Amino acid sequence: MKKIYKFLVIMVLSLATMTAKAQNDGISLTLLPNLSYNNFYNPGVPVTSNAYFGIGLSNISLSVYNSNIKYNNLYEFVGDKPVSFDANKFINSLDEHENFINTNFSLDIARFGMRIGKFYASFDWRLRYNGEFHYSRDFLGFFINGNGNYLGDNNPADFSIGVDVNTFTEMALGLQYQVNDKLTIGVRPKLLVGMVNVSVNDDDTKIYTDANTYEMTADVNINIKASSILKMDDVYRMSEYVEYIGGMDGLIFENIFDIKDNLGFGIDFGASYIFNDNFGLSAGVYDLGFIKWKHSKEKHIHKDNVVVNDALIDDFEDLLNMELDFKELYTDLLENVWDNDSMYEGGSYKTSLKTRIMLQGYYEFFPLVRLSAVTQLYYINKQFRPAFTFAYSGSCWRVLNFTASYTLSKYSGNSIGAGVGVNLGPLNIYAVTDNIMIVSKVNASTMEMLTSYNAANVRFGLVFSFGNNKKANKEKSDKSLGDLSDER
Repeated sequence: MKKIYKFLVIMVLSLATMTAKAQNDGISLTLLPNLSYNNFYNPGVPVTSNAYFGIGLSNISLSVYNSNIKYNNLYEFVGDKPVSFDANKFINSLDEHENFINTNFSLDIARFGMRIGKFYASFDWRLRYNGEFHYSRDFLGFFINGNGNYLGDNNPADFSIGVDVNTFTEMALGLQYQVNDKLTIGVRPKLLVGMVNVSVNDDDTKIYTDANTYEMTADVNINIKASSILKMDDVYRMSEYVEYIGGMDGLIFENIFDIKDNLGFGIDFGASYIFNDNFGLSAGVYDLGFIKWKHSKEKHIHKDNVVVNDALIDDFEDLLNMELDFKELYTDLLENVWDNDSMYEGGSYKTSLKTRIMLQGYYEFFPLVRLSAVTQLYYINKQFRPAFTFAYSGSCWRVLNFTASYTLSKYSGNSIGAGVGVNLGPLNIYAVTDNIMIVSKVNASTMEMLTSYNAANVRFGLVFSFGNNKKANKEKSDKSLGDLSDER
């Protein structure tokens, strides 16, 4: 009972460390028993197999996280039925500045690992994408409600936005060392090759509307940077850059392997301690690092009193019909505020990885019943945001593995996760998600996912593993099941 009490105390203390701002990202992968990805975020967690390898389909991950676009805040309801879009309700539900949409994708191109005595060496080659879009409440409120809600010098629209998009390849060399029967440590240095980056940082852009003439002016303070492995000598507009990358014009396959430009480095490290056959703790840091982008296109705008548009209304007929020309407003914003989005040659710059700090504890009654508690600090929008997960996992003779979890998180929503893995000899097939409700939205559009659930993620794949890290696992499993039978 003391052991169980100790575990519950750690779990409650972890929960108490949470603040109101939390972000979660795909923890279920590490909770699935007997899967070689159990040390995905922490190289100090002992790998369950003696060797493994996977090519192409070993780990595919897709995720979308949304902080504040929620279904219940978009509509006016009669009972449980939505009857109309409620613009004011939606805008008022947004945070003044802390709103974001985060998208991620990763694909393991190749991975393998092998135990050598007390060491475990591994290699992973992965393609990764991360995109973040941050926006203020007024950024959407301005277009939805019009500029009439922002009249006068003392009531400007805070037009702040931020964009951070990264696509890169990662080659990681992991080294794990079993110090003794209880302590294991690990480190995983990474070589990063940047493929595409777009960074937009709006420090403080405000749009003013004259209360008498409705003339709009802007105080602009925005910085745009973009870089790519592709040659962009003839690209001088942001719109051209987006089309260029989208069409992958001029892409040469060898560029993916070119490590002379856009080079970066990262590292994962951590440790785990097993107190006894039932109880263990681990702590680790994941994705600490940066990419230096050598060649860039840039734009820096710092100016006041820029005339945006005389008004939203083109002529008297528009006024009578109450037709507001938002298309023209968007055009004028680009033309007048961003100088027609033209860009110029820039120098090198750095972007940081999305660092994660994790603390995890578990108590295993027997292989069929393991309880885990995980506290995460995930770096997003220049802040560390905590999340807490409580999970159950189990294994039936190492053939069928499963997990279920509950995650507490404000920004990605409180969610129920689930996962299953099947071991057919050396072949391991698995699928996990941190929000099982998203299964009902598989065929939905991205916006439908955003408005229905705050978090939508899935990981799946197949990997080959050989041998068993714990030689006594079978004896332990038989003993545990025998003890259970005796109790009955």
